Amino acid sequence: MYRWFHEITGDLRTEMKGLRWLLIRKQDLEKATAAWMFAELDGTLIGVEHRGSKFISGIHNRAIHLLLVDNDEGITGITKVVKDGELIDHLW
Repeated sequence: MYRWFHEITGDLRTEMKGLRWLLIRKQDLEKATAAWMFAELDGTLIGVEHRGSKFISGIHNRAIHLLLVDNDEGITGITKVVKDGELIDHLW
């Protein structure tokens, strides 16, 4: 089961319970700090759709399990980085 971060309108922690994946769009990364923290505590995997602009590695890398980008050069610390298809095509 997955859910997009931008679709969560209620209490984040409550709505994340039981999720296998929380998917985040690039434009929502700055607002998603609490989601990364809760995901790590609750065992939810994080996927980020980041096509259309350069991904800048940072502290959030350690919380991301799946990253969809245009260019994967120099990206480290993420379980799986892909360049094709849709994010949901690569969930496990």
